[in-house]
Amino acid sequence: MDLPCCRAVFFLLITTFSLSSAATIRSLSVKGNSKFTAREIAGWLVSRPGIPYTELAMKNDCRLIEDTYRAEGYLAARAVADQPAYTSDSARVDLIIAIDEGRRSLVGRLAVEGSTRLSSQEILEQFDLAAGSPMNEGTVERDIEALLTRYEKLGYPFARCEVVELGHRAGDQADSVDIRLRVDEGRRMTLDEIRVEGNKETDPSVIVRETRFEPGEPFNPTKVNAIRQRLNRLNIFSSVAEPTLYVRDDKGGLLIKVQEGNTSTFDGVLGYIPPSSPGESAYLTGLVSVSMRSLFGTGRKMSLRWQREDRYSQEIAFRYIEPWLFGAPVNLGGGFLQRQQDTAYVRRTLDVKAELMFSEELSISLVLKTDRVIPSGDSSTTRAVGTSSTTAGVEVEYDTRDDLASPTSGARYRADYHYGRKSVSSVPASAVGQIVSGGTLQRAGLDVELFLPAFRRQVIAIGVHGREVTTEQVQEGEMYRFGGANTLRGYRENEFLGASIAWTNAEYRFLLARRTFVFGFFDTGYYFRPTNDVLGLPSSEAFRYGYGVGVRVETPLGNIGVSFALGEGDSFGTAKIHIGLINDF
Repeated sequence: MDLPCCRAVFFLLITTFSLSSAATIRSLSVKGNSKFTAREIAGWLVSRPGIPYTELAMKNDCRLIEDTYRAEGYLAARAVADQPAYTSDSARVDLIIAIDEGRRSLVGRLAVEGSTRLSSQEILEQFDLAAGSPMNEGTVERDIEALLTRYEKLGYPFARCEVVELGHRAGDQADSVDIRLRVDEGRRMTLDEIRVEGNKETDPSVIVRETRFEPGEPFNPTKVNAIRQRLNRLNIFSSVAEPTLYVRDDKGGLLIKVQEGNTSTFDGVLGYIPPSSPGESAYLTGLVSVSMRSLFGTGRKMSLRWQREDRYSQEIAFRYIEPWLFGAPVNLGGGFLQRQQDTAYVRRTLDVKAELMFSEELSISLVLKTDRVIPSGDSSTTRAVGTSSTTAGVEVEYDTRDDLASPTSGARYRADYHYGRKSVSSVPASAVGQIVSGGTLQRAGLDVELFLPAFRRQVIAIGVHGREVTTEQVQEGEMYRFGGANTLRGYRENEFLGASIAWTNAEYRFLLARRTFVFGFFDTGYYFRPTNDVLGLPSSEAFRYGYGVGVRVETPLGNIGVSFALGEGDSFGTAKIHIGLINDF
């Protein structure tokens, strides 16, 4: 055993022996106090009845009492422990702390020097401390911190303020303290350049434009503090460091360090369904999704998705977004969606969307959408009414999530409203005379998602969603479908259909890594389906719920989610397993 180890062991043995042989505190009292009660003072102390007495702990407790009094303006306060009184067997001890509070000091003259950007009067008007108020060291520190924050917002991030004089004067009723502060404003900073490090594929101009700083613009701490969150919301970086302010060649700048994530993902799940009877052919089911969140490092986004649920139902979708159109905070995008539903109809939707980003949290979009439902050519089996509609709408989104893939705090609010007209192009022979030829069509949607930090590395996620379509006669091809991995777990994909739908998702997440977590969940869903004049069906509505557990894992392909879910009335053997790639586009 070497010498340092021997010393450590020796010290440990001596300390253990001292504590084991120390007297136990039987009582502890204070005297001379009036500002604070004995109960309040006892609550500050380490020494208390029932624990071993040590002289060092008592000295620290007396020092703590003096510091607390001085913070309240009692600058001459003293606390001294009387001689310990041991019992006859020296096993217990009674302690008394004598306090001399002295007189409370008030603020006398308060002066500020060295400031040019702000006058002395402008500074003192914002101070909580004022002449005649009780002297409080904590208030002085808070006023100085608030002043430096104020200077920072004015473009002086290197401003300093220090106390250069504390003058004590004795008075008849109270002592007074004259305070003199000196301000060193430093230079007024402008951001003349922005440097980016760590990007390999992403064009630096994409990162620089997200800072929303123009060359030569004055330093603004609010805008600087928002940069990291704004870049994280692009969902193309695995990590973004806090921007660093620097001065080079008498020019101010920001250094932004990023680490790129995987911006292109491919997800494919295919299933082979053999013939169920002679004469039938086999077919494929599954999902294929390609997502590119930064085409060629430019920030442009594109996605393509194909999904086939059964022999007769499939869906294909395409979407593209051009960010910062003409250098302005406007995103222009468009999409196409085609869904073949059984042998009843094909629905085609085309939309164009212009999104104006007012801030990193708030955006408002204008949407133009056309929607067409084409019934099956077999009039003897079709149950769909052919319709076409054109609507114009507005979408409002407010998003404060700290991370799009795995938020630990923040919220997302989204609401949309679309209005237009529709026309009926074809009606099944059995429904001629029962279908209105056209009219107005309105759609509305609402999404609310909250993310609340619970205990350490635990998050509560709550989502509330709703959709509604309103027209004189709502047909099947105009309704909403929901159910499955992204809405109501424990049921098949798009199992439910309604003109009015709503669902909720509640999760309790245990974070294993930044974007990896396990969770338990409980989902609910509701739908209302109006009378179907084509099929002669009455209106219907239902409430469903699902629950289970799941895991989401960050991989090179993206965030893969797997959940084991049971719907209403399910047993373990009829549970659903939902597997999917989660990528916010």
